[in-house]
Amino acid sequence: MKRMLSIISIFLLLAGCELFTPRESEPPLDTSDPYAWKPPTTPEIVLDNLSNAFPAHKSNYLLDVLGNDPEAEIKFSFIPDETVRNAQPGVFAPWGYEEEEVFIIKLFQFLNPDDLQHLAWQVEQISPIDDRYEIIAEYQLTLSYLENKAPLPTQIKGQATLTLVQNTDLLYEISIWQDLKSDTLPCWSNLKTLVQ
Repeated sequence: MKRMLSIISIFLLLAGCELFTPRESEPPLDTSDPYAWKPPTTPEIVLDNLSNAFPAHKSNYLLDVLGNDPEAEIKFSFIPDETVRNAQPGVFAPWGYEEEEVFIIKLFQFLNPDDLQHLAWQVEQISPIDDRYEIIAEYQLTLSYLENKAPLPTQIKGQATLTLVQNTDLLYEISIWQDLKSDTLPCWSNLKTLVQ
């Protein structure tokens, strides 16, 4: 019996040597750009890319996380704050990817590229629902404009309920963005009505 245990111990010891051999090192992360685009493989990365779009001054970071995949039948839809929608009838009917693209490109043209823009999220809830995720989060956006665009608001605040689905590449995209004014400050819906 002792001999059998010795043989098993030697066998395990020899087989276990593979456990202690060093693995190949992974390539280092690109730390030179703190606002670099990341493939949105999780719902949290979608929020990171939205935030990074502003200091990086790259509108495509924002547009690339919005649903626009005809193969997967994913279409982006923005549902504005009800008070803003009622005050601006016709502006948001309908508001899909094309309207969002025009708004985002125009907004980024108004921003001062020499100043730091900042979008912060305070996540209240991330919930998996069937084949999608729902994120409820407070947002606060600080903007700086070129001099001739001074009347636009520099502080935006509100709550977003985002519905995320996976596209054909298994990356998360926002299919529905529902906006809610949560303060006396203008919200995302207000900003859309002002950037014309």
